[in-house]
Amino acid sequence: MTGNAVKIPRATCKLFGAIKALSTIKESAILVHGPKGCVYHINYILGMRGDSPSEIYCTCLDEQDVIFGAEDKLRGAIEELDAELSPDLIVVLSCCVSDIIGEDIASAVKAATTASRVVGIEAGGFEGDFRTGYSETLRRLVEEFVRGPDAIDERAVNLVGLLRGGPDLRELRRMLDLIGVRVNATLTADATLRQIEQMGSAALNIVVCEAAGKEAAEQLQKVCGTPFIVEEVPIGYAATLRFLDRVAESLGIPPYRGPIPDTSGACREALRGRRVAIVSGPTRAISMTRFLKELGLEPALIVVDFDSGTAHSLEGLVSRECEVLIEPEQERIIEALEQLRIDLLIGGMLEKPIAASLEIEHLDMMHGSQKTLGFRGAAHLMKLLERHTPPHPGDSG
Repeated sequence: MTGNAVKIPRATCKLFGAIKALSTIKESAILVHGPKGCVYHINYILGMRGDSPSEIYCTCLDEQDVIFGAEDKLRGAIEELDAELSPDLIVVLSCCVSDIIGEDIASAVKAATTASRVVGIEAGGFEGDFRTGYSETLRRLVEEFVRGPDAIDERAVNLVGLLRGGPDLRELRRMLDLIGVRVNATLTADATLRQIEQMGSAALNIVVCEAAGKEAAEQLQKVCGTPFIVEEVPIGYAATLRFLDRVAESLGIPPYRGPIPDTSGACREALRGRRVAIVSGPTRAISMTRFLKELGLEPALIVVDFDSGTAHSLEGLVSRECEVLIEPEQERIIEALEQLRIDLLIGGMLEKPIAASLEIEHLDMMHGSQKTLGFRGAAHLMKLLERHTPPHPGDSG
């Protein structure tokens, strides 16, 4: 192939990233100014990944709207959502179609009469991919809503670039509480508009996904003077301790001195001889690689869907025996899985049919209901790995 025909692209569009970044903000509504298909498919994907999106609406542009324009329709939709839902926040997103025909999102937002706070964000899919959607949306929320603080809580932090709520967010809060640190706000998992507005009162911003959150952290530093650190998501016991130590050091407080569970023996034995592939975004790929290495197993294959310095980060972490693929096409992934005799694929829902077709076991670490972070996430992952591991040759029973 010359690159003009790409079989199953590994990256989705800017609109997806924007909706994902906004989808768990409480008491909010997302309004996409575009055709209904865009919203249906993105909402379907989020549901398959175990996310629980907030209210997502669409102006459902048709042929007439594309020819004659639909800014009045958009203004009416904004006012309708405000009247019927009374959300704290309405976010209006453009898409490819509304951008191509030149719809002025900002003017429609300004013209609408609402009690809700309303912000417009350009999210046309051809302008960037999902990473741009994450990053620009978080930065835009900071620009629009965060102001300098009246007072700073020296034991409070913000989690920036965290888009996944549920058990992982609960565990991060619990972990930080072990060193006497309070989570002031998240950007954006399970956040409220009021919490976002008060992000400036934290003493430190922790960027847990650099691709999604670094621009927003830089903007917070500019607006509020808040320092930030970029940390790997803490998958595994050792990573959790590193995470807590770095936060404590940055805040100038005593480090964690509590008990450290050690239950890796059975998992180490279960993983012996396995041929494992990791397929994910770079943040989780690096953290999961460290976790497996700490269990005595180096992945045979690591696939990441975009490059953010991943290859450099992996240089000192894995040997030359581990093949690393950056932004490969689907066919190349399948080829590598077969060539490297992979028998356990750790990835997401997109990899599930691939694993099934190759008769490879599959562990979904991207599903929103999975516990993956902190001490409890480590224990849960080890149980899953043990469960996904067949008996070694010669074992009885």
